Amino acid sequence: MKILTRYTLREYLRLLIIIGMVLGAIYSLVLFLDILDDALENKAPLKTVVTYLFYYQPQVVKNTLPLAFFFAAITYLIIAYKNFELVALRSLGIRAYRALTPILILAGLASTGLIFWNLQIVPLNLTKAALTKKVKIYKEQKALFTRYTDIWAKQQNVSCFIHFFDERKMRFRKVRCVWVEKGHLKAFATSDTVIWRGKGWQMLRPILLTVRENGLEEKRPESLPFPLEITPQRLLEEKKASWEMAYQELKDYIHAMKEEGYKVPYLEMELYQRVTMALSPFILVLLVFPLAMMPPREGGWKMVIITVGALVLYWSTVSLLAFLGRGGWLPPLVASFLPPVAASSVAIGLIKKKEI
Repeated sequence: MKILTRYTLREYLRLLIIIGMVLGAIYSLVLFLDILDDALENKAPLKTVVTYLFYYQPQVVKNTLPLAFFFAAITYLIIAYKNFELVALRSLGIRAYRALTPILILAGLASTGLIFWNLQIVPLNLTKAALTKKVKIYKEQKALFTRYTDIWAKQQNVSCFIHFFDERKMRFRKVRCVWVEKGHLKAFATSDTVIWRGKGWQMLRPILLTVRENGLEEKRPESLPFPLEITPQRLLEEKKASWEMAYQELKDYIHAMKEEGYKVPYLEMELYQRVTMALSPFILVLLVFPLAMMPPREGGWKMVIITVGALVLYWSTVSLLAFLGRGGWLPPLVASFLPPVAASSVAIGLIKKKEI
């Protein structure tokens, strides 16, 4: 590794670690203050609060790492201008962007790792954080267990499996219920459709098998009361949120919703943005180079204002296109990938134009 590359990486990593730790600490402090009142009210032990914050750390990394890369790049360039390091490089015939390429490579490696981080690690830990908050801090009983479309529920001696909960039409699809008493199977019921009648669920055209001494008794009534007392509101509260689903779970959920005839651009945006948001460290560092690297006399605060303005413009564009994509006005794939592609193209074009 060349001396210049080692020096650049060492100085930049030092800034990146300091800024990242500061941003992470601020984010974690906000989370702590947000949950503190609920923890005190429910007399939750400090260990539970720490566990909740621990599970939330992957989300903290996801949200703060791009900003850490961005502000570390700005700070590094300001220090380099103040020490006339870039001027010295130009005098030696070394283009500044070539000297700063290690920072961009580092940001690219971080973005590559963040793709897996956002798709798998963050949702898994957010699920654990939500469960810790609900059960150990709010002291609520968890009677339902969900996995994107699937729901398992149990009350007394009845257990039911619900393959799909259609919250828009208030119905279940592909339901199976089992009655067990003292370890012995007593009855089994299955129904393709269960609908909400206002005060309870009704299984339509079910098949009911009852265990008798002389064998199984089969009945096919027009309807049968659903054996569990679960309100739609409770199901919506217990249902796994899209941001808690890992990549394959969310992908399967989108497929299941489309099979039911629904358009779900907001879910597709959730999936695609996990990838595009992971690219943020690379994109933001790339944006800093052409905008921040001005002649020494024009540096300083003007450099900071322009680069922060570029950050605000980029995130505003991301938010606007995300809104259009979630609403179905733009294809989710286009709405998700257009901002990073456009920003990268503009940044590369400016670098070539200025011949830094």
